[in-house]
Amino acid sequence: MSACEKLRGLIFAMIGPGGAGKNAIMKALIAEFSNVQQLATATTRPMRSDEVQGREHLFLSRAEFARMVDLDELLEYQEVTPGKFYGIPRQTVADALTDGAVRVADIDVLGAKVLAQAFSENVVQIYITVPGGEIAQQLAVLRQRMQDRADRNTDIEERLARAKTLELPYQDECDYVVVNDELSQAISCTRAIVKRELAARGLLK
Repeated sequence: MSACEKLRGLIFAMIGPGGAGKNAIMKALIAEFSNVQQLATATTRPMRSDEVQGREHLFLSRAEFARMVDLDELLEYQEVTPGKFYGIPRQTVADALTDGAVRVADIDVLGAKVLAQAFSENVVQIYITVPGGEIAQQLAVLRQRMQDRADRNTDIEERLARAKTLELPYQDECDYVVVNDELSQAISCTRAIVKRELAARGLLK
């Protein structure tokens, strides 16, 4: 039996391009399932008004983040957008899985890949995407959603470039793909996935 098979917890990795609705779906899951909490990843971006230190993220200075890198305390890390670093704390993941906890994480493709490889039996990858049979069609939908929420044009172009090269092609590697055409339906579909996976592991409450 491998080390990952001895762990009792479960992590749902919510993956997908910016504008797909991952965060809204994740919040709905946390509100519904009493034993599902967000996995606090490390970041150097500023904390938002509705966030709490250690709940959504570990909000760190660049120096603090660099220290974690130097001490090998992150499973994976990267500069997702210029000046904004994100990483997955090794101890946070290990503690949750050892304790039999259930966590949901809104993480990028590279982070999800490393997490799934490190804990193959304890990570379920759910890809959230937008309508469109072709990548070009999905990019057009993403652009419109970002413009509708008044993202900066420079951010939009950076996120679309990342979606095209990294994020959209990754959906074929995930356990599930949820198309967020209408948010309530996407939440319902993801809820059913979570219930199924929790029940299969005896973690449904």
